[in-house]
Parts: sequence; structure tokens; C-alpha cells
Amino acid sequence: VFWGRVARGGVQAGDGVLVLPAGHKAQVKAVRRAGQVVGRATAGESAGLVLDRHVDVSRGDWLVAAGAADAQAPAVDSSFSATLAWLDTEPAQLGRRYLVRHGHRWVQAIISHIHHRLDIQSLQKLPAQELGVNDIGLVTIELQSAVPIDAYRSNRVTGAMIVVDPTTHRTSGALLVE
Repeated sequence: VFWGRVARGGVQAGDGVLVLPAGHKAQVKAVRRAGQVVGRATAGESAGLVLDRHVDVSRGDWLVAAGAADAQAPAVDSSFSATLAWLDTEPAQLGRRYLVRHGHRWVQAIISHIHHRLDIQSLQKLPAQELGVNDIGLVTIELQSAVPIDAYRSNRVTGAMIVVDPTTHRTSGALLVE
């Protein structure tokens, strides 16, 4: 039984699922909640899925609808643009290694480009080489390995991440995928 929280839509026995980022497909044999078999689990609910075959699912993997709903599946990518809200007193720097937490998966990352910093008084986009404490900017993130992502506006669960300084272990920033 693979336990987790339903992030979007719902799941029931007979549904096809795709394991991301690996890409393995399986079919749901049963859905469980609180140890009991149920007909369906919907967004926001914790559930356990029994699959029709053995697939390699690790902590941090995502199970998404397969088949006709593949168009709604998150993109699996290691590079993306995101709005970064910087919280740390040490500035966000280009090329510096950080840890990014996406769901339950930790991935090494770098900020490869800072497109601009937002002036919160005038809402103007200003050029920037780093982001200081409480700055908000548009950045490009490069991950060590690909993760399933959506734009934050379409799914806040797969579209949000936190940035952690690997040296101090402080939460340094929040990412909202564009």
C-alpha cells in the first residue's frame, strides 16, 4: 500500500496511475482510508493505494493519473522559472548550491539566473545579481535531478518548493513555479 495525500482530483479502483519521475505505469486495485477499503479518495484526503503490480515507488515520488488524463500530468523537469521570495539574511546568489524540497523529495539546486527583482513599493521589475532578505524576484532554477512540477497557479502542491541553505539548514526561500 502506497500512502500519501491526494493533491488534485481523485482516485478510485480501476484508475491508471503513472509514477513520476520514473514513468512506471500501474492500475489501482483498491483505495484505502484509515485501514478500510473505500470507493474513492479526493483532493486533500490521505489515502493508500494498492496497485495491480509491483512498481518501484520511493519517498518523494508522485502518483498521477495515467491514460486520457496524461495531459494534466505535471511536467517532469530539472530547469524552470519561478518567483522566489527570499527569507534569509544571507543573499541568494547565482551559482551557489542550495537544497530544494519538493513534496517529500530533497534535490540539490542552483539559481542559474536572476531575471529581475520586484520593487514592492512601485511593482517595477529591477535588474538584480542577488536577492536580499525579503526580496522577491523571478529566477531560473537548475535541479540536480528532474521533479514533476506544475505552475503554482494551476496546482499549489506541485508548484511550490522551499529553498534551504545546506550549510546552516535554514529555510532560505520559497519558490512558486511559473
